[in-house]
Amino acid sequence: MEYNLLMASNINDVEILQAALVGLQHQASEIDTKMAEIRARIGGSQRASAPESGRPAGKRVLSAAARRRMAAAQRKRWAAYRKGEKAPVSAQKAAPAKPAGKKRKLSPAGKKRIAEANKKRWAAFRAAKATPAKQASPAKKKNSPAANKSKKPVARKSIAPQAARTAALPAEQATTA
Repeated sequence: MEYNLLMASNINDVEILQAALVGLQHQASEIDTKMAEIRARIGGSQRASAPESGRPAGKRVLSAAARRRMAAAQRKRWAAYRKGEKAPVSAQKAAPAKPAGKKRKLSPAGKKRIAEANKKRWAAFRAAKATPAKQASPAKKKNSPAANKSKKPVARKSIAPQAARTAALPAEQATTA
């Protein structure tokens, strides 16, 4: 008997602790949202643990001498690459490339010819589009017998069977209840 009482109190204690944990997590999330709002008003999400220096955390700074050594090594690599690249091209005697000249520009007269040609093409397109529509529209009248013959007959649903079904539903529901 005492064992059952102890077990019941242990279960209640666990439930109380779980409820407390949920409440504390909720409060923590509310605090986090308020902190985020304050950070946004300050002007960014700056952490208190970030270093006070002018650079972001984790960014490496190289000395001027280290940057010079890296630049010299990169120049050396590019020189070797270009030297290796030129030898096979000269051996194969590739076709001479076209010299890069000035960018070509369209003259005003050329622009005018293109604009006139476009206007002419669009006029022809609109005329071709308008002629079949004009030919078809006078032959077709709204309520003519010829127009009614071309339409397929439409099957219509009868309302009576549906009315019978809806009337029968309450009777069926009453029997099932």
